[in-house]
Parts: sequence; structure tokens; C-alpha cells
Amino acid sequence: MPSQDLFRDKVSTIPDRSFGLRSYLDSFRIPLLEEIRAEMSSSLDTQQANCSKSIRIQSLAPMTKGARSAPLYRVTIAGIGSSPCISDILVLSAAMPLRPSEPASDGRPYCLAHVKRVINTRSFVIRASKRIEDVSCYTSFVSLLSFIPYARIWRCLNHEAAVERNAALVKVVAGDDTMQSPYLTGARPRLDTSGTCDALLSGRLAAFGLNDSQAGAILSCVSAVQCSSGATGSKFSLIWGPPGTGKTKTISVLLLLLLLMTTTTKKNQGSERRVLTCAPTNTAICQVASRLLSLRKKHDAGGGCHGDLLLFGNKQRMPIDKDLNEIFLDTRVKRLSKCFSPLTGWKECLRSLEVFLGDPRSLRHQYLQQAMECEQKDVPKLLETSFVRSRFHDISQKLSGCFRTITSHVPRDCILEKNCNNIASLNKMLQDFGKLLGGKRVGNEVVLAVFFVLPTGEKCNGAAGGAVAYSEIVHTLRQNMAAILSVTRTLMRDLKLPPTRQSGTIKKFCVRNASLVFCTVCGSAKLNDQKMDLLLIDEAAQLKECESLIPLQVSGLKHVVLIGEECQLPATIKSEVSNSALLGRSLFERLSLLGHKKHLLNMQYRMHPSISIFPNFSFYDKKILDGPNVTQSGHERGYLPGAMFGPYTFINIDSSEDRGRSKRNMAEVAAILEILQSLKQGRGDSGEDRRRERNASPGSACKLCRWISRQRGRCDHPVHCEVQRDRIHRLPVQPATRQRRLDERARHCLWILGNATTLSGSGSTWGELVQDAVDRRCFFDWDDGASASKTPWTVGASSTGTMARARLRPFLTALTCSVVDVVRPLQLWTCICCRGVKPTFAMHWVPCNSLELCY
Repeated sequence: MPSQDLFRDKVSTIPDRSFGLRSYLDSFRIPLLEEIRAEMSSSLDTQQANCSKSIRIQSLAPMTKGARSAPLYRVTIAGIGSSPCISDILVLSAAMPLRPSEPASDGRPYCLAHVKRVINTRSFVIRASKRIEDVSCYTSFVSLLSFIPYARIWRCLNHEAAVERNAALVKVVAGDDTMQSPYLTGARPRLDTSGTCDALLSGRLAAFGLNDSQAGAILSCVSAVQCSSGATGSKFSLIWGPPGTGKTKTISVLLLLLLLMTTTTKKNQGSERRVLTCAPTNTAICQVASRLLSLRKKHDAGGGCHGDLLLFGNKQRMPIDKDLNEIFLDTRVKRLSKCFSPLTGWKECLRSLEVFLGDPRSLRHQYLQQAMECEQKDVPKLLETSFVRSRFHDISQKLSGCFRTITSHVPRDCILEKNCNNIASLNKMLQDFGKLLGGKRVGNEVVLAVFFVLPTGEKCNGAAGGAVAYSEIVHTLRQNMAAILSVTRTLMRDLKLPPTRQSGTIKKFCVRNASLVFCTVCGSAKLNDQKMDLLLIDEAAQLKECESLIPLQVSGLKHVVLIGEECQLPATIKSEVSNSALLGRSLFERLSLLGHKKHLLNMQYRMHPSISIFPNFSFYDKKILDGPNVTQSGHERGYLPGAMFGPYTFINIDSSEDRGRSKRNMAEVAAILEILQSLKQGRGDSGEDRRRERNASPGSACKLCRWISRQRGRCDHPVHCEVQRDRIHRLPVQPATRQRRLDERARHCLWILGNATTLSGSGSTWGELVQDAVDRRCFFDWDDGASASKTPWTVGASSTGTMARARLRPFLTALTCSVVDVVRPLQLWTCICCRGVKPTFAMHWVPCNSLELCY
């Protein structure tokens, strides 16, 4: 592996302000390379992240010959396993290692490789870092790094490509634009005086129940978007949304208003405004999209058509529910491929309807063919009446299904208003005609007279029955048929949709015609051939600035809205060198540092006021107000009796850690277990829950873990456990950032367990928190005689063997009452990944009378 000092002397601090596109892009390159090196090295050293993912190789076969050829090899997996993703970085090893670090430490051969192509679930092609002389010496591999995100960032740092793309907003943030000052300082734009959007906003905002800060942020962003095409005004809007202040609601309302504005602009000016919405993770972007769909449905906007909304990404990693499935790209392509098909799609259905109603000879031929098939199968043939009714039902059902899919998944502007009206009229006509055709008055003689008689009055060849006198029902059927035929032929002439089943063509059609596109920041690299007008990035403060360049380089952008909270956890950086060089700093943070105006959402609706006091005073300069819902008595919960378990307490556990093979503090383990056991007893279990636990030994950790796992979705009493750990040989989380995140995640109760002496002497925000608890009389000693339950829990070997990490993980997404240990790691809880965050330390189980953590 590359030396840890490979880039150390080459990394320079990324400046606060750049003065040119080339220098701006170059400032990220070396820190990014160092971060890639550090992440690969960390993957090798981290047993938990990779040991379980070591996969056996069945065969390794060279694919190229000659000294000058690239060393390509085909790898086939043995037994259970799945191929890595394209562009993953792997390490091939001579044996299945107990620890992934072994290939680099015990002298056995190893080789780095890059996945070039995935053939199937068990085979893939790699390019090795060296020519492999003996392919039989490598028996396993481990995935070290998903390289696609880094590759997309790296392409954005190419100066020549950036100049060719002519990304105007990248030049602005790089200081390579003559109008940089007004673009970056957030000068207040003037609202459009045309009155169109003014009336729209004033009529809409009141219906969403926004507070003043939320409404002000939306109005400011809309105003900036209106002025974005001009030469003045800021190109960036920043919304500062502390946790619990309704950030997602603000985003969804803003997006809905922008959609309504787009519709109005298209009608009045014939132009289109396209919006790209991004977030760092699949979960975050799905949450925004889901909230918008819910809001749109609630306010009856869109008329049931979701064709102007589009979500794309890796479905296996995205929480796609029924509603999101309606706007998910892969689902849309699958459904539209049937409707666009030249053989079975909407146009073929219209042709079949035209033949059915307007070509008696063809209809007669179809009837005779069906009769012959019945004779061959030795079944009675249908009468003409039954055949006509059955044939009409099949055609109308297929056609209605096609049009239902098209009107749901294709934007109305692409279909055109007149065609939408004709589709609605045709559907109504077909329903009425079907009822008329199925009536008792329509017998076999009527069907013969209507469907098997030529316009000249001559019967089709082979038509049975005698002449039918003119009647009112015949006249009505013929009138309806003529009207249906007229609309059918109009739609066949005017409706322009791609006649293809090719998924690639349909994907391009869907993306090109969507007004609002949702994707991850990394996934926006797939939109390099699209033109967008507005970019909105949620959780922008969690992104490296160089990551933000991926969506910023999408063509045509005129304005960017960044929504985030710079006081929360920043982007994860593995390298201390890159972190010192400010690689983890976000664009949101840098613009704030340069004095860009931020629109603060200043009312929180999550935390009990007792919890919000400390972060509000310490981090937000007393600017955050408590919402009316959290100040009501109903927001207070009494989970356990006693003042120690009020809304906000610091519980001092005056004990020292055990020194041994790994650090542990059994007093803290016992305290947390006792609290959780008491919460479990207070919560109560159903009969079904108790039956599930019959096989669990009394007092075992398994029994408690099963209860914890069931708390997901029970909004009243879930518990949240988080561990503040000291990470040896790892870049520590900033104490202030960790504490802010801790305080602002609880809703009803926050109980912090730790050693007050240790924290007070840490010289960090934790010391301030302890002093605040003392001043507010929220400080308690665990040994004062107060305990959470009468029967303390014992921690033994039985607890260790039955702990199931997978059962604990779902529970942590719930967030109501927080029990937090902040001094030393406890293995019982360090096996939990808080809110899905991947742990950065190694862990293993030890058969002893306690729980241990191995750093």
C-alpha cells in the first residue's frame, strides 16, 4: 500500500477565496488523492469493515496477452458471494485473512485491482496493478473502496473539461468571474414586478402553515430565482436549518411553488424552468421527494400526473415505497416501454380500435378465424354478439391502460393540452359505448347490422341473419362509433410519443421532459447532457466542497439554493492531513465564512425546551425559538419516576475504566442496562412479544435486544443510545460538533451518562455541558441511591453470545428518549451504528465474563 507520507508534504490548505478557475480546482486535487489513500489504508486496517466481506476466488484467468497489453483478468467467485461494483478497488490475497491487514503485514503476496466490467453475479473483469505470473496464488479478495464517487469528483477538477462545459456558477465560486462580489455576498434581489408570481405566492403560502422564518426563506429564494437570469443579484441562496426547524417542509414547499411557477411561466411565456434537487445520500433525497409528493397530493397540485417529477438512482440502496415508485426512473421506463411499443403500445391499440369500428371485412375475418380455432379445440364457437363484446372489451381495456400510464408518467406539456382532452373524451366514449353494447337491446341481429355491414348496406361475406329494419339502437351505436373513430384518428395524427421499447431511448425521453429531477449529488454526474436552471442541494453542509462541484457543473444553471446546518457533523474525512487542509469543509460553510447571507429557520419543533436550552445558548446565540407544540404539556414524557429521569439530566458515574486487552467500564455498562431494562418494563409487551421471548434466558441481553428491535415505529417510547468514543489512531470527531448533534437529536428526554470529572477537564464543550447541568440543577450522581430499577442487571458471558447487531440497528432510527454514554466505549452499545452511520473502529467478541471493544 502507498506510504502514509506519500502526499503529506504536498498537501496545501484549501484557501477561503480563490482567484481563478485553475487554481481553485487544483487546490482540491492533492488533498483528494491523500483522502483516497487514507480510505484504502483504513479499509485494510479495519477488520469489521472488510473481514466479513472477504470472498473466495474460484478462478483467475488472464484475458490479454503480450507485454504491452493491460493486465486484465477474469475473476470467478467461489460459493456464496456477489460481484463487486464497477470501478471498485479490490485487494487480491493469497489466503482468506483473519484480518484484512494481513496481506500487507505478513509477507504473503497481494495485489490491488480495479473492477472494469461486471459480467454476472459471479464473474467480473479486473485490471491488476501488476502482471500476475502465478494466477493460482490468489485465493480471495476484499473490496477496499467504491471509486465511482472519487472518479466523478476528479473529472470535475479537470480544468480543460470545466472550461469546455462552461459552468458559469463554478467560475463564480472559483472567483473567476468579474461579477463575483455581488454573486457571492448575497445582495438582496428585487422581486419580479410583473405581478404573476407575486399573486401566486401570496395565494399559496398561507395554505402551508409556515412560520415567518420559513416563509421568509422561501420568498427570498423565489425572488433570487426570478432575478437569477440578470446581471445583478446573488447566484447562491443559503437556508440555515438547525435540526427540528422544519427544513424538509420548507424545501418541499419551495419545490412545489417552483413547480407551480414553472407551469405558469410555460403558459404565459412558453419557456421552461427545470430544477435539479440533490442530497448527499439516497435516504436523504428519497425523504425530500416523498415529502413533496405528500404535499402535492394534500394540496391537489399536479392533477394525478407525476411525469414532471423524476427520481433516479440505485434502487437497492434507496427506500422506494409505493408513492416514490410512481416517480422512480426504472419503474417509469418499464411501464412506458409497454405503452410505447410499436407492436403492443398505444398506437397499435388505436389502430385496432379503428379496424374494429371502421372495417367490417377485417372484423369478419377475425371472427371466422376465431371460429376455426374453436372448431380445432372442439369447443362451441361464439355468437357474433359475444365475439364483438369480448373484442371491444379487450381493445378498450388495453387502450385505457396505456393512456392511464401515459397521462401518469408523461408530462402534460409533452402530451399537449388538446391531446389530454381528447384522451379523456375517448375514455368516456369507450365507457359509454361499452355499456350500450352490453345492453339487453343489443342482440345478434343488431350486432350483425352495425358491425358486419359495409357502408353501402351490403353484408360481409358469410354474415348470417336476414335484414334488420332500421331502429333507434342501431342509429345510436353508429353515431357513437363515428364519434369514437373521429377522436381516434385525431389522436393518431396529433399525439407524438417515441414508438420504441428500447430502455435507453425511453430513459432519455423521461429525463429530458422532467421539470424536477431528484438524485444524489454523486448521481447528478449522469446529467451531463441535460440543461437545468436551478440547483437545490439538501444537507449541503455534509458535503465536501469538491463534491458539490458535481451538480454545479450541470449545464445551464443560473441559481443554487444550499440548505444545511454547518453546526452539525461535516463530511467524513479519514486523513488527518486532508482534514487539516480543509478538504472536509463544505461550500455552505465557506460561503458563510465569506459573509454570505443565510436565512435562518429560527423555530424548532422537536426538542423539549429543557433540551434545547444548552444548544440554543451555546451554538445559536439564543436565536432559536421553541415551537408551540414543544411548549405544551403534552410534549413532556415521564418514562421513569424520579427527578433523575426528567426531560434533561446529566448522570455522573464516578468510576474508572478497566485496563486490559481493551478498554471497558463495567459500571457504565451496568447503569445503561439497568435504565434500559426499566424502560422495557415500563413500556410493556404484547402477548405475541412475550411468546417470542420464551426461548430467551431470564435476564439475558437477547431479551432486551428483542425489545429494543421492536421499538422501531412505536413513536411514544423508543430509546436512542449513542456512544462518544475516544478513537486511537483515528481522526476524532470535533467535540463541539458531536455535542451539538447529540443535544439536537432527542425529542422528549435526554439523559447523558458520563464521568463529570473527566469531561470537565477535557477543555471542550462537554465541560460547559456539565457546568450547565450543575447550574440548572439537572446534575445527578448515579450512586446517590437512586436507581432505575430494583433488580440490577448482570452482564455475563450469556449476554455476549446472544447479542445480535442486526437486530439492534433498526431500533436506532427511532428518536424520542436518548440515553447517552459520553466517556468510554461500551461494547454492548458500540456494536450499534447510530442512525445507520458506519462505525470507524474494529470490533470482535471475546469469550469472557464481560463485553470488550478492540480498537
